Amino acid sequence: MKKRNPFSSYVGARFEQPEVDLDSRDIALLRELSRDSRQSQRALSRKVGMSPPAVAERLARFERTGVVKQYSVAIDWERLGLGVVAIVNLTLRPAQDRQAVVDALTAMVELEQLTVVTGRYDLTARFRIADQGHLRELILDRIPELPGILRTETLLGLGTVDTDDFACRIFDTLPADGESVAV
Repeated sequence: MKKRNPFSSYVGARFEQPEVDLDSRDIALLRELSRDSRQSQRALSRKVGMSPPAVAERLARFERTGVVKQYSVAIDWERLGLGVVAIVNLTLRPAQDRQAVVDALTAMVELEQLTVVTGRYDLTARFRIADQGHLRELILDRIPELPGILRTETLLGLGTVDTDDFACRIFDTLPADGESVAV
């Protein structure tokens, strides 16, 4: 019998890719990686009580199965001149090819995130911009020129609370014993 996904009570959805079984050591390893992905395999092995080769094998499995998609860096965009966040909700024209709009939006360098949503909008786009002039160019000139845009609504971020510990908080909800879980 297939084990219940421990996140199902949170998200209530199935994923397109097959779930991956994780044991308590996998979860401990992912928890440590989520705290600091720059740790050496030796440091990780000490923290999770495994040998460095065992850690290397599990990391390789995480990468191969897509559990770990990348090791990344958190950039302070405000310090680099892109401190304004603009959320643009987009409604598409009826019968518009959504993929054409997605392709056009993902070609915009300022796009940080794009989500297909339910409700009165079709897409929600998060952009990183420099200032009001940049915003004006984006929402008055460039976005209206995209194929199939019926209307937009723009929200400006007044401040951001980063939840850098999201992965740690999720992994802390999983069992710490030897029980295997599917995620």
